[in-house]
Amino acid sequence: MPEPLVLLPGLQSDHRSWVNQTRYFESLRPVIVPQRHQHCDSIAAMAEHVLEQLPPRFHLAAWSMGGYIAFQLLPQLAGRMLSLTLISTSARPEDPASTARRIEILELAEREGMAVANPRTMSQACLDFEALDPEIRAGLRDASVELGFEAYRGQQQAIINRPDARPMLRLIDCPTLVLVGDSDTVTPPECAREIHAGVPGSRLVTLEQCGHCAPLEYPALVNDMLGDWCRSHDLPTLRPLSLSSN
Repeated sequence: MPEPLVLLPGLQSDHRSWVNQTRYFESLRPVIVPQRHQHCDSIAAMAEHVLEQLPPRFHLAAWSMGGYIAFQLLPQLAGRMLSLTLISTSARPEDPASTARRIEILELAEREGMAVANPRTMSQACLDFEALDPEIRAGLRDASVELGFEAYRGQQQAIINRPDARPMLRLIDCPTLVLVGDSDTVTPPECAREIHAGVPGSRLVTLEQCGHCAPLEYPALVNDMLGDWCRSHDLPTLRPLSLSSN
């Protein structure tokens, strides 16, 4: 069996944000979507919870806030990652403009609830949120509601206070794919280019007509790329010795 694929979700998300990928990969390799870290209020605490759930060797795909967690984990993951895929994320610390937007949506969530705030946030993140499968949109909303406002507030606080991860890029010791949408306004392409420049030998892919949510907006393309990337960096399979008689 090929090595496991770990999928780290973004803000106020769980396995349902990766539904297109878990369905695709479940028959191909073990898939792990870490949980419980969503109720922490710092990236460091999130990383501790995720670390407990990681197998000895694995491929990692980290999306948005998942990327912030992945950067925090790098000192503990030396030699363990077979490959790393960073999707719509940034190694930079928070900027004031982003903080203002976070506070605005937090106020909306507290006032009107996560069922209202989630579609609003996703509509800003995706280039065309309404084009997604209604069942998937409902799953994203339900995940957000189930995690609850307190988790959302803690995650936003963790993101606002996250450290500058650019010095950590030098610790990445595995093949790295950096994926971003050309219309991503949450973590713009310049953030992906900065990561690419900071990780020697990494590959940068920019998806046209795509926002912050490539795994949802272009699932087949992401699945193909991620599948090829993992297969090309799996551990070699040892063939059994053939016994011959003289």
